[in-house]
This record gives sequence, C-alpha cells and structure tokens, in this order.
Amino acid sequence: MIAGIVVSLTHRTFFYSRNKVFLGYKNLLRFFIGKENRKAQAWGFDLMLAAILFTAGIVVFYIYTLNYPTEGKEILDQLAYEGGLMTDNLLSEGFPPNWDSTNVVRIGIHDNKKVNETKLEKFYNLSIEPGGYQKTRSLFNTRYNYFFNFSEQMTLPIFGNVSGIGNQPSNPQNLIKITRFTIYKDKPVTLNLFIWE
Repeated sequence: MIAGIVVSLTHRTFFYSRNKVFLGYKNLLRFFIGKENRKAQAWGFDLMLAAILFTAGIVVFYIYTLNYPTEGKEILDQLAYEGGLMTDNLLSEGFPPNWDSTNVVRIGIHDNKKVNETKLEKFYNLSIEPGGYQKTRSLFNTRYNYFFNFSEQMTLPIFGNVSGIGNQPSNPQNLIKITRFTIYKDKPVTLNLFIWE
C-alpha cells in the first residue's frame, strides 16, 4: 500500500512515498493518469478518422450528384446540335448541286425552297444499298442513328410508298425529334428527324 502526501509549493509538486520521491508535473501525471490518457488518445484518433471518412464520403456524394445530371444533358444537347446540322443539310440542295451516289459530298433534298423528289429518291436509294446507311451517317458526319420522314406519306416514283429514310428506332436511348417545315408535292409538310444513340 502506498501512503503518501502531495505537497504543492508554488510551481513544484512533490509526492512523497516510503520508497520514492517524484518531482515535477510530468512524473505525477504519468503516475496517476497514464493508462486513461492512452485510452483518450485512441478514442480521439478514432473520432478524427471517422470525421475524415465522413467528410470524404460527403464530398464524393456531392461531386457525383452535381456531375451526373449534366452528363445526360450534355448528351441531349449534342444530339440536338447534330440533329440540327443534319436537318440544315437535308434542307439544302446538297453538294454538288446535282449530286448522285458516286459524287455526293453533302446530302441535300431541296431545290427552290421545296423538296426535289429526284434527290429524295437518290437519298433513299443510297440509304438502302449495302453499307449505304453507314455511308449516309458518314456524309452527315454523325455517329448517331437517324430516321426521317414527312408528316405526309412519302411516295417515290420507283419505290412507291415508303415510311421514311434511315433506321426506324426500336427501344432507343436518348431520342430527340427535330421538326422543320418544308414543301413536299406542293403542300406544306413537316420534316421529322429522329436521332438517338
């Protein structure tokens, strides 16, 4: 059993015991608070580690949630932009003005502000020949799939009634529809372009 007296004189603390004399604050703290201090340090370290992990989790969550919706919006904006370019090309006379499947640089189906049925038929013929759909995508400079039609039935001299030109969408992702007004067979119609991933 340790019997002792603690005496405080100004800034020095003395601890007297039968066997030893402890001088100073450090020795006194080590003797009385040594084990509990270590437990408090471990608890403090756990608390700091938990706070760091929690903060990192919140930061990752906010970065993910703030950037995720913009990715979808960027895809739709890109589809709308490329669809707009495609309809602008379609509603031009193309290049060269009297193009055919061997010399076409830019596909266009307009002449004198209305649809030229000969160019429309050339475009349809180009899109259905082997590898033609890929060639038309290349000429439109797009990596996306497309399908276009008119609000009126499309009737071509050689092919008869056709539903449209391009691939018909079946379960597409991110589908955009772009509509333009034009004149087809001396009637005002809407040109509908569907573009998707």
